[in-house]
Order: sequence, then structure tokens, then C-alpha cells
Amino acid sequence: ACGEKHPEPLLYHVQYSERAGLVPARGELEAASATAIQAPSSGPPKFIAWLAPEYSLVKKGDVIARFDGAQMQRQQSYVAGELIQAEEDLREKRGFLDTEQVAILADIDQVSVEKGFAERFSVEDDRLKSRLEILEEQLDTQYLQSKLNYLDWKGERFATSAEGELAVLAVAEQKHSAEIERLAQGLSELEVIAPHDGILTYAANWRGEKPQVGSQVWPGRKVADLPDTSVMRAKLQVSEREAVGLAEGQAISVWFETDPEQRFVAKVQSISAAPSTIERGNPQKYYQVIAAFDQQFPQQFKLDRDVRAEIQVVDIGRRLEVPVQCLFRDGA
Repeated sequence: ACGEKHPEPLLYHVQYSERAGLVPARGELEAASATAIQAPSSGPPKFIAWLAPEYSLVKKGDVIARFDGAQMQRQQSYVAGELIQAEEDLREKRGFLDTEQVAILADIDQVSVEKGFAERFSVEDDRLKSRLEILEEQLDTQYLQSKLNYLDWKGERFATSAEGELAVLAVAEQKHSAEIERLAQGLSELEVIAPHDGILTYAANWRGEKPQVGSQVWPGRKVADLPDTSVMRAKLQVSEREAVGLAEGQAISVWFETDPEQRFVAKVQSISAAPSTIERGNPQKYYQVIAAFDQQFPQQFKLDRDVRAEIQVVDIGRRLEVPVQCLFRDGA
């Protein structure tokens, strides 16, 4: 291109051909059905302390994963101390409120007695007492009645307030008790047991990371699978840019990279509703296609074995083929 002579232009001759429309895909083999192994649904999140080797054959009752309970034990001891403090606060508050209530009742009794004496020995005879003395006695009686009404109101309000304060402390006590029960339940479920015989495979999260020692597992999260390897299928990824014309029932040709000459016949069983990323940090999105094989080959179909595939989206027919690099879209 930098020489004196201009190079000949690259030409492509458009012509008819008879080929099928194929969409490339790649993926791995997986079992058509598997028993999901989940972390205990109760208790706080746990840290993995030990894992059985992946792809190992486990028997029913074998330990698949073991969690570290040291942090939960420390937290349980701390919450137990908080519970003792809450119980002591509740006991102290009840004693203080009982003392206050007794004092109020004693004041009510004393004022009632004084009022009774004032009413009993009150003399309203002008011949025995002056009008000023009679008026003072009446005022004393009214004052004692007002004081008695006030003490009754104070007692009712104190009872309501005391009930609310005790309820708050009781809720705190119940909260700590429930937390201790939750931690105790978590400590009793530090092992995940295999429900039946099978080959152990660990489940990856949305970032493609599988469980490992030291990682945190949330309650109820899927940890592993015990797949049924008698029926295998292919889980394929098709690039969003190339996923044109995909439909269920389409024929698929599957092969292994180590033996591209041998092809396995399959069909599209399902297609994901929307594309998604399969690698962290990579914005490229893919459609997930599940391929069901017409025939099983137990000696060759192994779990997680990488495969390549071509999905036939257009049947064989006579058509013109134009390179995609020659096509341009009209901006209008």
C-alpha cells in the first residue's frame, strides 16, 4: 500500500450457494437433572472451613462441607452477656417501679385517712366555731379531696408509664433470647450431608465463582449438586451479536475440541429469555441454549467437558451470500 504502484482492489464475487445457516456456540456438558445441595436455611451466614474434593464420588451420609462455628460461638457469648444485662435491667426496673407504686399507694391511704378525719370532726355550728374556722375546715377538706384526686391520677399514669417501660425491656430480652436460639440452631448445623450417592459438583454464583474454603455462604444458598450422569446435555453460550433466528427444536451439531471429526446430534431444548454476561468484567452478553442429545455416550460424555457446536437456524437452500463487511446501514 505504501509503494508506487497501487494494489489491485480486493474483489468478492457474489454468487449463489447451497449451504445451511449456522450459528456458532460453545459451552460445556452438564447433567439433565441433579439434586441441589443447599446451605442450612437457619442461622447467620457461615464461613466454609472444609470442602470435599469436587468431582469426587460421595456416599449417602458423607460430609460435603463443614462450616466454621468459632465466630458464632463468640457472638453467642456476647449476646448471652447482653441477655443477662437485659434481665438485670428488667428486674431492677420492676423493683424501682414497685417501690414507686407502693409510695403512691401509701400517700393515697394517708390522704384518705386525713380526709376522713377532716370530714368526721368537721363542725359547722356557728355557736361552737367562728365562721373563719368553719371556712378553713371546708378549705382543708377540699384541698385533701383535690390531693386525693391528683394521687389517683398520678397512680393511673404511673401504671401506664410503668407498663410501657417494662414492655420495652421485655422486648429487648426477647430479642436477645431469639438471637441466642438462632445462633444455637446455626451451631447445630455446621455440616452439609449428602442425601444420596453421586458425583459432587460445586455451584458457581453469578460471578462464576465456586465455593472455596474461607468464603462466606448465606443461609439457603445453593452450594453443590449431585448430578445424575446417566442423561447428559450441553449448556451452550451464543453471542448476542450472532444469536439470529434461534428457536426451539433446531438441529445442533456438537463436537469436542480434542476430536472435531466426531459429531454428536442434538436439538435446541430451551433458550434463555434475555442475554447476560458470563464473565466478570466482560460486557459481552450471551444467550444460553440448552441442547438435548439424540443419543447418550457415557464413555465420552463427562461433566463440565468443553464442547463446540453449530446451530442450524436456516435450512439448506439456494441463496446469495454477501460478506457482512460489505453491508452498511443507511442512517436515515
